[in-house]
Amino acid sequence: MTDTPKPPWKRLFLEASAIVASILLAFWIDAGWDERADSVHERVVLETLLSDMQEFQSAREIRDGYLDAINESARLLLDIGKGLKPEATNREIDYLLNDVTYTSNVVSKGLPILGLLFEGGDLVTIESDELRACLANFRFSLSVEMSYGIREVEFVDSVFYPFLDANSSLAQIWGADDGQPGNASAIHFPLGRESVDLSEISHLELIENRQFQNILIRKMLYVTNVKGWEDDAYDVDTQLSNCIALIESAIAE
Repeated sequence: MTDTPKPPWKRLFLEASAIVASILLAFWIDAGWDERADSVHERVVLETLLSDMQEFQSAREIRDGYLDAINESARLLLDIGKGLKPEATNREIDYLLNDVTYTSNVVSKGLPILGLLFEGGDLVTIESDELRACLANFRFSLSVEMSYGIREVEFVDSVFYPFLDANSSLAQIWGADDGQPGNASAIHFPLGRESVDLSEISHLELIENRQFQNILIRKMLYVTNVKGWEDDAYDVDTQLSNCIALIESAIAE
């Protein structure tokens, strides 16, 4: 009777250990590549978002000057209507009226990358909880501000223009276009140019009208809301600056 050979346990153990080690090494390498890919993707997202938000910040500085110029023209019209500036000419009144026909959305600029982060699921690629919270708060404040912009445009279409239709010469007012308020080098409105050198109708009586003065005051209020004066309720500019600082910090790490 022959002896049964003993299994080569030591060799089998070493082979099994090598296989397990190879599998673990493969998992480790794969996890490392995934982590590196996630890190690269996050950096691309952050750099794109930073560029977009910095451009948005610069556009807001121009926008604020534009909105201030609209309200300043409205204030001057109220002063003329109240007799505080009797030296104003009919043509000057037309230029001021032209300024207040501009709406807050003319120089608006959106943030598409921010929308993609929240709606496309890329927000999870941002590691910082603080940055994600800042972006969420900023997005909410921006939505509040944009709602005021929508209300201002609706007011102009439903109240402001109907009153001008009934009580003024729109061709004459549009003909007095000297560019966007606060930016005389901007593109001129293409309609009404046929009356650019004419002031056939005096709009002094219009701006002396109490109802129109009330409309101007409401217009100023809407424009002020668009600019964002309720800092306790929504402060887009401060939150925008905070988000930019957090993004720059995350990129620098």
